[in-house]
Amino acid sequence: MPTSEQQPGFGYEGIASFCRAPVCFDLTELEAEIAVVGICLDSGTSYRSGTRFGPKAIREASMLYSMGYTQQAGFYDIELGKRLLAGVRMVDCGDIPTLPTLFVETLDLITQFIRDIRARGAIPVVLGGDHSISFPIVRAFENASLHVIQFDTHLDLMDEVVGIRYSHANPMKRISELDHVSGLTQIGIRGVLNQPEWVETPISGTSAFFTAEDVRNKGAEYVASRIPECENIYVSLDIDSLDPSVAPGTGTPEPGGLSYVDLRTLLRACARKGKLAGMDVVEVNPLFDPTGRTAQVAARLIIDLLGAADIQI
Repeated sequence: MPTSEQQPGFGYEGIASFCRAPVCFDLTELEAEIAVVGICLDSGTSYRSGTRFGPKAIREASMLYSMGYTQQAGFYDIELGKRLLAGVRMVDCGDIPTLPTLFVETLDLITQFIRDIRARGAIPVVLGGDHSISFPIVRAFENASLHVIQFDTHLDLMDEVVGIRYSHANPMKRISELDHVSGLTQIGIRGVLNQPEWVETPISGTSAFFTAEDVRNKGAEYVASRIPECENIYVSLDIDSLDPSVAPGTGTPEPGGLSYVDLRTLLRACARKGKLAGMDVVEVNPLFDPTGRTAQVAARLIIDLLGAADIQI
C-alpha cells in the first residue's frame, strides 16, 4: 500500500506509528528522508527476553510527542528555542518480518530490508529488538564508509558465546570485521561483565571507548570531543547505557549509567561529527518496566538525535 497519512488526534488515538508519522508498508512507494522500522527480535538474548516487544512499546510511548509534531513544523524544542525536523518527511514502515528459530536467515532478511530502505534514499531508524540486530543493519551499508558510535554498558566484543557468533553479546565484534567500518567509538561502558582482553586489543586506530565514569568525571562535552570527525556515522544506542533509574526496562541493567541529559548532549555532538547514515535503539524491554518510562526516553532520544542531524530535504 502507498504512504497513508494519519488522522489528527491526541496521544491515545490512532495507529501507534512512531510519533503518528504516516505509514508506508510498500517500500517501492517510500518517499521520505527518514524511514522508521521495527525489528521484533530477541533470539540473540542471553539473559532476560522480551525485547521483541520493544518496537511496539517505543511507538506507543512516542504518541505522547505526536501531539506537538507535524511534518511541516516538526517539533518545537523550547530549551533550544528552535524547531526540529521541520519539513523533513518521516514515515513508519512497520516491522521487518522475522523467522522464529531461523536466526541467521532472519539476519539476512534484516540486511536486505535496510538495503531497500537505503536504495530509496531514506535514513533507516530502527527500533529493536536485542542488540544482535545492529550487525545485519550495519552490514547493509557496504557502499558507505562508516564510523560506528555505540552507547552501551557492554563492549559487545565477545567473539562467540558457547560457539554462537551472532548474539547480543558480540554485534560490535562482527561489525568491526566489516570492511566498510572505519572505526568504533563506544561510550557509557561500565560494570563487571566486560573482559580485559577486549580492552587490550584495539579494533582499529580510530577506535576508542569511554566509560560512564569518564562521562561523569570529564564531562559529556569532553568525551564528545574525542569522537573523530568522519564522512558518515552510524549510531547504535543500547538503552542500558542509561542508568536503571532512568531506564529500568532492559534485559541486563547495570547501576551507574548515564543520565538522560548527558546522553542527549552526546547524541547532539555525534550529529556534528559526520552525516547521520542510520541509527538503532535496542534492548528496550517493556516487560520489566510497567511505568513505560524506558520506552518514552527511547522515543525522546531518537527525536533528539534526528533533530540535531543535518538532514537534507
